[in-house]
Amino acid sequence: MGAIGITDRLIAEFADASTLLFASPGRLDRALPDNRSIVDLLIAAQQLFLHSLERRIRCRPILANDRSVLDYLVANMAHQPAEHVRVLYLNTKNELLGDEIVGWGSVNRVDISPREIIRRALDMAATSLLIAHNHPSGDPMPSASDVAITRDLFQAARLFEINLLDHIIVAQQGCYSFRAEGRL
Repeated sequence: MGAIGITDRLIAEFADASTLLFASPGRLDRALPDNRSIVDLLIAAQQLFLHSLERRIRCRPILANDRSVLDYLVANMAHQPAEHVRVLYLNTKNELLGDEIVGWGSVNRVDISPREIIRRALDMAATSLLIAHNHPSGDPMPSASDVAITRDLFQAARLFEINLLDHIIVAQQGCYSFRAEGRL
C-alpha cells in the first residue's frame, strides 16, 4: 500500500491528526495490520511529541495558568479510555520535582487519597501541587465528587503549608481549571 492508501486508511479510521497522534498501539495495529513499520513510526512520533512537551515543563517554573502545562496534560490524558489522576509536585520555585500518576479508575470515576498525595509531597519536599485528571466522556465539567476531593485536598495541603495551585480536568472537549473558575 502506498502513501496515499495509508493516508486514506488513517483518515477513515481516525478522522483527525489529534486522534491519530494519541491512538493506542493496538488501535494503530488494527488500522494498519500489514504496515508494522508505519505503526512503529507513529508510536515513535507519539513518544517524541510527549517527550518534547515534558521537556518544556521541566525546564522552567510551572504556573497554574501555563499553556505548556495544559498542552502536556492534554497530550497525556485527554485521549485515555479510563480516568486517571496525575500530580505534579513542585519545589519553592515551582520547578517540577515529580510527575506521578496516583490513581487509575474506570470510564467514569477514579478514587484518590489526599493523605497519600500529601505524604508523597512531604517525602519530595514539595511546596506546591498541581493535580489533574481526565474525563473520558469528553466533558470537562466537574462532578460533585471532583469538587469534594478538590476541597479536601486543598484543606489537607494547607495544613502542611503546601499550595494546591490548581485541579485541572482534561477532556477531549476542553479543560476545566478550578483556579480559573475561582473555586480554589
